[in-house]
Amino acid sequence: MKVSRALAATTRSRRPAAAWATGLAAALLLGCPASPEKRRAQPAAEAEPPAPAAITGAASAADFLPPTITDEFNPDVPEPERVLRRGKAGGAMRIRNPANLAHFNAVTVTGQPERVVIMHMADGLLNQDPATLEIFPELALWFSQGDLIRRRGGEPEEGRIVGRDDQTIQWVPGAARVTFCLYDAPDGKTGDTELVLRDTVGGGKRQGLVKRHQHTVTVDEGLVSDAKPLTISLSELDVYTVKIGDREERRPWAKENCSFEFFVRDGVRWHDGQPFTADDVTFSIDCIRNPAIDASTLRPYFVDIDSYRTTREGKAVRIHYAKPYFSALRMLGGIESDWVVPRHVFRPERFGGDEKAFAESFNSNPFKDSPVYTGAYRFKSWDRSGALVIERNPDYWKNQLPEGAVPRWYVGQPWLDRLEWILYQDSGAALKDLQNGRLDADFDVEPTTWAQPETNSPAFLKLMTRAHSIGFLYTYIGWNLENPIFKDPRTRRALAYLIPRDEIGRYVHNNVAFPVSGPFYAKGPANDPAVKPIPYDPEEGIRQLALAGWLDRDGDGVREKMIDGKWVPLRFNYFIHNARDYHQKIADIVKQHVEEAGVDMGIVKLDWTIFSEVVRDKKFDAVRFAWGQDVEPDPFQIWHSSQIENKGDNFISYRNARIDEICVQIREEFDPIKRWTLAREMHRIVAEEQPVCFLFGFETDFFIHRNLRGVRLYPSAYPTDFTEWWWESQP
Repeated sequence: MKVSRALAATTRSRRPAAAWATGLAAALLLGCPASPEKRRAQPAAEAEPPAPAAITGAASAADFLPPTITDEFNPDVPEPERVLRRGKAGGAMRIRNPANLAHFNAVTVTGQPERVVIMHMADGLLNQDPATLEIFPELALWFSQGDLIRRRGGEPEEGRIVGRDDQTIQWVPGAARVTFCLYDAPDGKTGDTELVLRDTVGGGKRQGLVKRHQHTVTVDEGLVSDAKPLTISLSELDVYTVKIGDREERRPWAKENCSFEFFVRDGVRWHDGQPFTADDVTFSIDCIRNPAIDASTLRPYFVDIDSYRTTREGKAVRIHYAKPYFSALRMLGGIESDWVVPRHVFRPERFGGDEKAFAESFNSNPFKDSPVYTGAYRFKSWDRSGALVIERNPDYWKNQLPEGAVPRWYVGQPWLDRLEWILYQDSGAALKDLQNGRLDADFDVEPTTWAQPETNSPAFLKLMTRAHSIGFLYTYIGWNLENPIFKDPRTRRALAYLIPRDEIGRYVHNNVAFPVSGPFYAKGPANDPAVKPIPYDPEEGIRQLALAGWLDRDGDGVREKMIDGKWVPLRFNYFIHNARDYHQKIADIVKQHVEEAGVDMGIVKLDWTIFSEVVRDKKFDAVRFAWGQDVEPDPFQIWHSSQIENKGDNFISYRNARIDEICVQIREEFDPIKRWTLAREMHRIVAEEQPVCFLFGFETDFFIHRNLRGVRLYPSAYPTDFTEWWWESQP
């Protein structure tokens, strides 16, 4: 998730997510295309689909992540000190922001720069170690997961399914897996059958199979050696229907991993001093699911919630999903996106249940310009044409707890007093202010800036650390498939052959980009390495345009084709935004090469905020965009056809029945190998149909002041956590 991730800027480490960037980055140029002679001997459009590459040697997405080293790129930090440690308090960090910001309502926000700011002001119910992917409680004191069944004519029952076959299930009523922070159950050992809790968590004991982890301890309540599961015939259960593509499946009402409970912490307060409660959680779900609220980016992850309510005298929230979803816990926990907003600010009771009237108020509420959250930093000021400032929250709830009570947190964090995002659309001006001390970091370094001698000079390196992290985004040209000229996949493939990736990579990206062939992280398990990028081959592109019916019949230099009884020229506008200078260079190269093949292409350049709305409203022909993904992707948000309407993130309007099926099947598959195998099938289909022309992947390049410490660049779409950073000595 996390959201229409646009414009990669600074990002927070605790979110491997989702997804969400049109950012530029850097990496070594990988691979080279086959010779033109070989390609023409067997054109990709006519070749047999490649066999899927085998998935071996891994059982967790974390197996695909490299290690994370603190201050890895800073020559002033010796190796023994390159570990997370307590920092020094004080000072501000001034960060370049390359584009105008829109707003900061976590439910309705769509841009990455805004999401980054929110992540430093907001907490989730849960958190995740970005290096190991272990999930642990945050705003929730503990959480539980379980299964659901429903007998004919009855209500849903909670428990655990411990076995099943074609005729029966083995059922333990009331059983659940409950997770606590290690601090709250310090004596819990793997193999125990009793978990003793601190009084701060309610004290007492939990019975069940105990397992100890790095940050947490879990207890499978009800699953002990003398437990006697019930045998229930499937014929005793209700059935439910799941739509997969164009077909429907009837299934017995026995749903695994569909029941969740989050017990919220006492003592957490919003930045305005009001207490955080379970009602804030249910209210936020109400908002996300309200079709009149501009929450199209989050809504796909909450649409399958069947019920939600407060429990335990209003101290907890219980949520039931209508069908299994492998990433449900991460989404509900806010790991993919901090989504909980304060009920008391929006006062829904004023509208007497009128969802539409409330939605209009919610969408425009001043909260979006001066937000209130629960996190380590709080909103201070925002000059729309200049700087956004957030400041250290002096009453932060984590700092009211004993040392070690919350994983990955030192009491006293965050160390920096303020974070300031300052608008620099001109990368040259940003570089100048990095050199003169007016900026401390740039997380949106363009390849030309990274490669130029000035940023590699001794004088620059005396001030700045050059750092980079693994890249989780890919760039592409998206075709609006509602435009008749892009309906035929042969046309889209032909255009892909006309795009000179090697020239763009060399001239624009300074050989720091690598070509990609599909929509998943290039080094992750979902990416099929057997699928190769479409090479630059203008002769093959022209041949396929002709096969698709595009010929220059009137000699005006532009190809045309009969569509719906009319001669239609192969003419379109290519949309870019103004937040990065190189987008114009790419557009100019694309224009030159497609026009040499008889394609008429215009270039439309817009301010970022206008551009993002044009894209979401699908008012474009072709668009240069990018998307950030997780190492463990859920492609539903951008590839399922249901996400075309209501400003959904399938803004290219791609429809494919098998892709719809795969998106649903991936969501319901808990076996990672099977899930990745499905994703690789999707990769092959999308690469063949080319609804977008896949361009490049990158590593992300940063300039960071050399006196900053605690700098960890996590293998994530959100690689940085500024709460860990501090000044060794302030410049």
